[in-house]
Amino acid sequence: MGVTLKDVAKKAGVSIGTASMALNNSEKVNIDTYKKVHKVARDLKYIPNARARALVKQSTKIIGLVVPHIINPFFAELAQAVKDTVKKEGYNVILCSTDGKAEEEAHYIDLFKSGMVDGAIFTSQENLSRDNYQLLEELAADYIPVVNINSQDFGSNLIPVIKTDLKKAGYLATKYMIELGHQKIGFGSHSPRRFEGYKEAMKEHGLYNPKYVYYPMSSVDEVVDNILQSRTKPTAFVCYNDKSAIKMIQLLVGQGLRVPEDISVCGTDNIRMSKHYNPPLTTINIPKTEIGDKAARLLLKLIVGERPAESDMEINFPTELVIRKSTASIK
Repeated sequence: MGVTLKDVAKKAGVSIGTASMALNNSEKVNIDTYKKVHKVARDLKYIPNARARALVKQSTKIIGLVVPHIINPFFAELAQAVKDTVKKEGYNVILCSTDGKAEEEAHYIDLFKSGMVDGAIFTSQENLSRDNYQLLEELAADYIPVVNINSQDFGSNLIPVIKTDLKKAGYLATKYMIELGHQKIGFGSHSPRRFEGYKEAMKEHGLYNPKYVYYPMSSVDEVVDNILQSRTKPTAFVCYNDKSAIKMIQLLVGQGLRVPEDISVCGTDNIRMSKHYNPPLTTINIPKTEIGDKAARLLLKLIVGERPAESDMEINFPTELVIRKSTASIK
């Protein structure tokens, strides 16, 4: 492989994003940096691996969609939205799962360098490693267009990023339980931002007690076992997602507890089955279909060489409380 944008950026002592903007004559780059990057590019004989060149040669009409867990209904619904949108433009989708592992994500980044897809959407977990940020930028700079979903700490001049306010999700769910009169509110999650939201709401009312916190959570089974054995049980519980909330309800009911009479349970995601469960699940809605559609539309623009509007480089979708029957006022 010849000289890459990464080589130019390293030699010039700037980030990949800055090097890209300089070579694309962006007004955001100061004149000294602009001249330095262009000189290095000339010295190294850098030839951009532009998407336009690739389009002249061939198009696979396939995009890659990488998600943490295919089995999670949240990502299934998001994938359906992506598929529906790109299908209208004659594209197909390859669905890949990382099983929540950064090394698996890195594997797909390398795989997509081969030209098997025209572009890729990466739905990354909150704890995506810093190493993979760099790898994603290299993929976008030198190989194919990329859109990233839900990487809360990831900002890029090359890659549009779509986020949701997961801290607010944790806060809204907890605040609602407090408004129902609950004080012993449990929390179980792997998500640092959901936990921040939960903790903020609890501390605002002087209710925070580590005794009811399972973070990071090992498993729903273990949490339920601890609840059943505890002498002072929580009267409400905020779960990581709807999938874990539904499992918690099943386990609690199986042990003779009633939901919501004995314990209120709230999820996050608002997957389709949550409103059909018994009892219908109170949850926080994350607009999966809208996110998938937006990510797909942005990627299709990038594939044909269009630069997204500045407002589309970082998009934040709102979350909202959906009240159903798995939560109730404390008696």
